[in-house]
Amino acid sequence: MKFFNSINRQKEKFKPIKDNLVRIYSCGPTVYNYAHIGNLRSFIFADILQRSLKFNNYQVKWVMNITDVDDKTIRDSKKQYPELKPMIALKKFTQFYEKAFWQDLEKLNVEKPDFTPQATETIDEIQKIIYQIFQNGFAYEKDRSVYFDLKKYIKKYKYGWLVKLDFSKMKVGQRIDKDEYNKENFEDFALWKGKKLGEPSWDFDFQGKILPGRPGWHIECSAMSHKYLGFPFDIHTGGIDLKFPHHENEIAQNTASFKIEKSVNFFLHNEYVLVKEKKMSKSLNNFYTLRDLEKNGFSPLDYRYLCLGSHYQNKMNFTWQALKSAKNSLDELKNFIQRWSNKDKKTITIRQNKYQELFLKAIRDNLNTPEALAVVWKMIRDQKINNQQKVKLLFKFDTVLGLGLRNIQKEKIPKKIIKLLKIRKEYRKSKNWAEADKIRKEIEKNGYLLEDTKRGDRLIKKEN
Repeated sequence: MKFFNSINRQKEKFKPIKDNLVRIYSCGPTVYNYAHIGNLRSFIFADILQRSLKFNNYQVKWVMNITDVDDKTIRDSKKQYPELKPMIALKKFTQFYEKAFWQDLEKLNVEKPDFTPQATETIDEIQKIIYQIFQNGFAYEKDRSVYFDLKKYIKKYKYGWLVKLDFSKMKVGQRIDKDEYNKENFEDFALWKGKKLGEPSWDFDFQGKILPGRPGWHIECSAMSHKYLGFPFDIHTGGIDLKFPHHENEIAQNTASFKIEKSVNFFLHNEYVLVKEKKMSKSLNNFYTLRDLEKNGFSPLDYRYLCLGSHYQNKMNFTWQALKSAKNSLDELKNFIQRWSNKDKKTITIRQNKYQELFLKAIRDNLNTPEALAVVWKMIRDQKINNQQKVKLLFKFDTVLGLGLRNIQKEKIPKKIIKLLKIRKEYRKSKNWAEADKIRKEIEKNGYLLEDTKRGDRLIKKEN
């Protein structure tokens, strides 16, 4: 398999560090609101990655963190529950949105990672790593906070693995307390933030001095990835907006604490989802959640199909028309399975093997899901393969695509409708349009809509 490695900015052959085991860390959500569909693309992408690795006979250990303490969760939990103590308000607030997040992933058929640690449950490990960074000479305490000393770090180690930085603009001695900032502001960043009025806090015994406060955002991921995967591990995933400062600072923290220059072998980043050519984001108020999609008559799996149709390294422009096209394609797959699924025990043919090889080739080439979908449709149109065997191949491919196609077997099309479809097909072959139209009306009377498409007829069950 080959992946585009953001560290070296090129496609590289993948090989696990340890035997056949692939250790993956995915930056999870900050649970201060419902995840929008731009956020969710990251988790669909990470799911496709781990499914593809399993499809290629690798074992996978997958960790996805939950950021439940940061600037945003503290700010919004105070607004939501001003009457509660800060720690209680934070927990109550974040638990609600964490639950909603896992419900969203379940709807999207994203498999749950092996470990899903919360930052608030990893405070001991966070403090230990901060202290190691300090002992190694790359951190200092100031005003009851602890900062990463970037000037000292870049004298010994590389900083700027993932993005190009102009160090002449660096503000020496300046400190950044905000969790998020742009790449023109690379300065000393907070590892531990001193307590402010009305904030939840933990005590940090730092050289005999107690520093009440809470962790910075970047150090949380360093601690959680190390706790569950160790260093170095194989793959780190996340949205492209996390390259800097988050992932760049993670690398620096890992190196500064464990004196290991390469703590992660591959960084894989997915691109933005756009709305009218602008990045989908809460700050621009141009975002949609799964709830918005469902209110408009779409299923979460329609959105998953839409994501599969765009390579993860390409920006994806979201429109309702594009989602409608994705829904139509997924409905056609469901229709095909409903019509032809049975317990066919015929052996795999050479022609089937050809499609399996093409599908595997697409997935192994940097997770080329658009090409993998093209293989799926080419296989379905191939008249030399038995339809029941096509269904078997679809089920096999779906272990990677994750469209829940096996569940369609439960929604069998009545034999009467299948018979009518076959009769109509013969009328259309002989160009007897009048009789074909009568059959269409008969099908509609029996609770199904029929659409003619380039790929064949598409059957849709009417809503009650």
